Amino acid sequence: MIELPSDALAQVKAQARYLPLKESEHLNTHASTGEVLIFCVVGKLDAKVHDHHHVLEPNQLLHVPAGCPFRVEAQMDSVVLVTSLTAKTSSHSGRKINISATAHRDDEVQEALEETFPASDPPSYNSTIS
Repeated sequence: MIELPSDALAQVKAQARYLPLKESEHLNTHASTGEVLIFCVVGKLDAKVHDHHHVLEPNQLLHVPAGCPFRVEAQMDSVVLVTSLTAKTSSHSGRKINISATAHRDDEVQEALEETFPASDPPSYNSTIS
């Protein structure tokens, strides 16, 4: 999960490309300055990130961290949606935001999933009025 700051829409530039690929066609190796999401719409893709191969089938998504080289090849006639998220430079400070920043939100969600609440304990708002 990529957690973006609350004002991320104003600070992140998203660029999406919808690309039909014939069998054996490929996107040349590329390293983006921002995060990249590779989504297989139709077909079957071989996505290589660094030296790891990932097979993507319809409705599967692969996240490529900023700066990681990646290459996509169609194993059959396919359609891929490639979305790049790059940080805009702030006009005030000249600094870039880190769109990969992860607070401890995942830990909070996992902790909440681990908690159990007995079904026999009614919520306190269910008291009777006399």
